[in-house]
Amino acid sequence: MFDSILSFLETNPDWVNWAVFTLIFIESLFIAGLFTPALLIIPGIGALAARVGISPYEITFYATMGMIVGDSVSYGFGRIVGNKLFDWVPSDYHKYVKQAQKFMSKYGILSVALGRFIGPLRCVVPFTAGSLGMKKTIFFPVTFLSAPTWTSLYVLSGYFLGVAFIEYFNYALIGIILVITIYTVYKDPMNLRDCLLYTSDAADE
Repeated sequence: MFDSILSFLETNPDWVNWAVFTLIFIESLFIAGLFTPALLIIPGIGALAARVGISPYEITFYATMGMIVGDSVSYGFGRIVGNKLFDWVPSDYHKYVKQAQKFMSKYGILSVALGRFIGPLRCVVPFTAGSLGMKKTIFFPVTFLSAPTWTSLYVLSGYFLGVAFIEYFNYALIGIILVITIYTVYKDPMNLRDCLLYTSDAADE
């Protein structure tokens, strides 16, 4: 799937910007983001953008807009369901919402920025923020300021390191996950042990 998407985009470069927008948009949607392998594809699209002559500013802009729109939709849905969120959310996903609530109660508005860097919380925090009634004047400024950091990290890493980076990215990602897992097991910073366990459970299902 990974190779086929990149091959299609290489022969259809006009789709590159909208592809990264769409992938990150879906990655940011509540529940849908849990099943989107965007992190494995986005650096490759960044490398491809460099190959076909798309500027780093342009590809980063589309990526950032995809995240902001996706976060906004999730936040809006959370505002609609409010305190009845557990009536709307399938029971299989209650654990993610509860973990996001715990995370937000500890880190407040910073959770909107920090959450996007934590796998299972990335698409859940905006929804949870909406359901808890976080003010728009707080949520959107934090989202607008933090989204470019996440998109730049993944898109531009592929853009500037080139296609060869794709081959090593998966190995680097595995290494990062191992380091975080080991550190979490022994130190449990930010109470993330449950997050990692939830990610493992979702993969097994």
